[in-house]
Amino acid sequence: MDSAKGESHSEERQSKVNVKEILHEVSFVSLAFVDIFGGGRSVIIPVERFQQVIAAGEPFDGSALESRTRSIEENMVLEPDMSTMIKLSDRLARVVCSVRGSDGLPFLGDPRTALMTVLKGVGDLASRYRAGAELEFYLLDSAGFPVDSGEYYSDYSPVSFESVHEAVRRLISYGVPVVSSHHEASDGQYEIDIDYLDPLALADALILSRQIVKEEASRLGLKATFMPRPFGHLAGSGLHLHQQVEGFKVLDNGMLDHQALSFLGGQLAHAKGLSLLAAPTVNSYKRLHQGPEAPSTISWAHINRAALLRVTGDQDSAPSFEYRGADPLANPYLIIAGLLAAGADGMDKQLEAGEPLEEEFGGFDPATAETTRLLPLPRELDAALDSFLDDDFLVDTFHQELIIRLVAGLRAQAEEYRSHISRWELERFMDQI
Repeated sequence: MDSAKGESHSEERQSKVNVKEILHEVSFVSLAFVDIFGGGRSVIIPVERFQQVIAAGEPFDGSALESRTRSIEENMVLEPDMSTMIKLSDRLARVVCSVRGSDGLPFLGDPRTALMTVLKGVGDLASRYRAGAELEFYLLDSAGFPVDSGEYYSDYSPVSFESVHEAVRRLISYGVPVVSSHHEASDGQYEIDIDYLDPLALADALILSRQIVKEEASRLGLKATFMPRPFGHLAGSGLHLHQQVEGFKVLDNGMLDHQALSFLGGQLAHAKGLSLLAAPTVNSYKRLHQGPEAPSTISWAHINRAALLRVTGDQDSAPSFEYRGADPLANPYLIIAGLLAAGADGMDKQLEAGEPLEEEFGGFDPATAETTRLLPLPRELDAALDSFLDDDFLVDTFHQELIIRLVAGLRAQAEEYRSHISRWELERFMDQI
């Protein structure tokens, strides 16, 4: 990841967006927002109404924030962030929105608003913190199978490459700083790498990236999936978040300075609770416990691919904290907010990070480690819910409106999964006597 510092993404985008020009060229505007679980949502209005929306917002049924668990309608308002406006097509523009309640105040159950609230709460750290991302996904054919048999960094150009390249081209044209893309380790699996951005801009960019990847796949008759582990015999897909904080240093002896170690210590101290925000589906835990490269314990290292947090960098650059516990279905606003808050708590309390657990020749699998006691991460969604609710600091980081909806929705998912009869069960037990 490129670690060059520069003007904040939101300020840069604000200076580049020519709203009048865009509105003159399109017929409709998509007012984009996300539900609590990270799903993209939108209200599309005729362009002639957009000035009215700028002035007063756009009313909508706020129960859409609860996705499939929606019950009672709630009157809320979408407030566009003009710095995020882009032209998606000849007829359609898109602008990211935050949510206000019917009282006109920011609705703290909105994930984007929750991140903005955390940014205000962590003070100076907010302006110093930036993050980039590795977004992994599968491309499938019409029958639902991986579209190619490529390998890690394969160098050939089937239709899947065309889909990824066009998605990258579009994202760059929209201002998303994609630095690279490549074939991942499994059949039909790809990765798009996004350069360092401020927290809100990165979350916005990840939601847009998922949308564009799906659109381009569909255009070529393919299907893109961000499911954490869609195939039991293939690798899972992750969302690795690379974090940097201006002012953190690598010392002469190669160690991190005290503030950096405390930041790391905070994220490790709250690792169990953060799992809910990073891995919010029952399928997430099939990725996290599939093998030696998926984090399953609370550990950090420099070169260990199984570590939850991997720290890289030297005296010439700020250290990078790669959080490897998230998957592509994580709500980026919530996991970035959680990581920021946890890091800030570590700095406030001067928490210890402990010793790094490095990988030895031949690889490292914490499941078979005999000499080191490691605290496990949650192994299923219910355990992650319990860990989150047991972490008073993380619970207090978010508003009750968000917590109630998030926990209720994810508990319902876990309960529905428990009652589902899988093909494996049928094959294993149907004829047993």
